Amino acid sequence: MSVKVLTVDDDINVLKSIEELLNLKKHRVFPHISPQDALANFDDIQPDLAVVDYYMPMMTGMDLMRRFHEKRPDMPVVILTASREVNDAIEAIKAGAYHYLTKPVQADELFSLVDKISEQAQLKEENERLKEELGQKYKFDSIIGRSGALQDVFTILNKAIRTKSTILITGESGTGKELIARAAHYNSTRSVGPFIKVNCAAIPETMLEAELFGIEKNIATGVAQRPGKFELADGGSIFMDEVGEMSPATQAKVLRVLQEREVERIGSSKSKKVDIRVIAATNIDIMAAVADKKFRSDLFYRLNVFHIHMPPLSKRAEDIPMLAVHFSAKYCEENGLPLKKIDSQAVEHLQRRRWPGNIRELENTIERAVGVAEGETIRLEDVREEGVVQASEEPEEQGDGQNLDERVAAFERKILLASLERNHWRQNKAAKEMEITERSIWYKIKKLGIAAKKPDDGEE
Repeated sequence: MSVKVLTVDDDINVLKSIEELLNLKKHRVFPHISPQDALANFDDIQPDLAVVDYYMPMMTGMDLMRRFHEKRPDMPVVILTASREVNDAIEAIKAGAYHYLTKPVQADELFSLVDKISEQAQLKEENERLKEELGQKYKFDSIIGRSGALQDVFTILNKAIRTKSTILITGESGTGKELIARAAHYNSTRSVGPFIKVNCAAIPETMLEAELFGIEKNIATGVAQRPGKFELADGGSIFMDEVGEMSPATQAKVLRVLQEREVERIGSSKSKKVDIRVIAATNIDIMAAVADKKFRSDLFYRLNVFHIHMPPLSKRAEDIPMLAVHFSAKYCEENGLPLKKIDSQAVEHLQRRRWPGNIRELENTIERAVGVAEGETIRLEDVREEGVVQASEEPEEQGDGQNLDERVAAFERKILLASLERNHWRQNKAAKEMEITERSIWYKIKKLGIAAKKPDDGEE
């Protein structure tokens, strides 16, 4: 990647030498003898980095660097100095310089330094592009649905994004809680900062505190120092999914972060201030958990400044056609297939079905339909497995030709599928919910002909 380099030195020979070297690598060089001229031309040039002499008669390199950083705080400045003045250059680095080069400038040192800065500039440019793409993806008008239930969500969300307050998102699994959390971040002033996600249910309790708060060095042999999710989210938002699964001890520490706006790594006695917005989500009845003393009431009130309840898909039947078309287009594109339309019978069936897995289950259904549909149309038979009772549908009425064993198996299959969907296909959790062993649930999955899926991480 070619970069623009602003060079400043009162020695014309030094300027020529650097320019000749950088031209070999196709970089654009803008040499200046006068610091004042360099400042005057800075906005027009918009350099990627500056190389400035430490000692100049009209302005020192330190002063010029400060003036540059007033315009662009993140721009790398490389200090030029004679070998006997290295201590001055080190002081400049402490004051904010990126690095230093000693005169006469060696080609390999210069190339290595500029290449490194070029790579960093390229990464920054890519990150900015990705942020822009994410911002567009999570704009409100990119969220699919026009139902009254979804408009109620937007009403609260529009108010929440104008503040720095916490947001609590509740609702069944698969209703789109993470999508709304990301929309809250990317449509707010915090969109320039990071969006950090942590799934409190997917991380063992013994590791969750380290994940959230970080670890200080020397806490144990072989344990490396690392920041926690709260530190990583500084300047942005942290999305705490399945927040209702935290232990009382972790709840107390999270409450302190919300109260004091500071975190303390495990093994450290020092606190660090953090500027974060906490967006929490849960699919449990959080009010019942508070009443049962399983979730701290003071933490609940801290999180519940703005409360957004995501409606189940059963309350958004009018949105199902648009969602189905969206998912069809998505998976056709991913698989290099021509766009498939969905016929009216299939749409009506999708709207009548119950969806215990909500939008995630609908998406899985359409993904499968895209693969099995013949031609350019998804039909009723593509969205419904003939002869099998869907987990989301009622059992067939008596008198449909099934004997008792078949009806019992169909009903058992429905219950098992619903539990697996609720627990993100984690068989151990589904087994616990139904009060059977993991071996039993494995056996029933095979016996009932259920196509097992890989467990997901609980994304909403």
